[in-house]
Amino acid sequence: MSGSEILTERLVLAPLGPVDVPRLFECRSQAEVAQYQTWVPQSIDDARHFIADFGPVAFDTPGRWSQLGIRLRDSGLLIGDLGVRCALDDPRQTEIGITLATDYQSRGFGTEAVRGLLGHLLGALGKHRVFASVDPRNWSSRALLERVGMRQEAHFRKSLWFEGDWADDAVSAILASEWSSR
Repeated sequence: MSGSEILTERLVLAPLGPVDVPRLFECRSQAEVAQYQTWVPQSIDDARHFIADFGPVAFDTPGRWSQLGIRLRDSGLLIGDLGVRCALDDPRQTEIGITLATDYQSRGFGTEAVRGLLGHLLGALGKHRVFASVDPRNWSSRALLERVGMRQEAHFRKSLWFEGDWADDAVSAILASEWSSR
């Protein structure tokens, strides 16, 4: 998918680039956003390195995370990002994650972005299964995953070392057959 975009009604999902560094830093540094994230930029240079390392999109490289920017179609403003990682042991399965700036949460943008990405992964790319891992305390992310048709498959207790403590992990997923029959 290198260089191409996924268009939804209000959004453009496309690879992050150097122009996105300041806005990515701003969005990802918000306390409410950073609360459940495994990566929070400590500086503009952190954001620059993040985009250089994960901006180019290669959805079929096993184990490699790639990031897509979530932009408003009408203005081009970056309002968040989507992470995509092809499973290391089976490239037919893909993990996703979403980060959305606080000003754009609870307005349907996250749902629209994830639906657009799922359509691309399960439709155009022919993936078998897409899954997401979230902190079970992150109720808004869990509700978003449910809205797009993903179902919780597992709840692992104290399975992740996060922010100096053990945290639970909830995994939700959707199969291509479920997506196509919606």
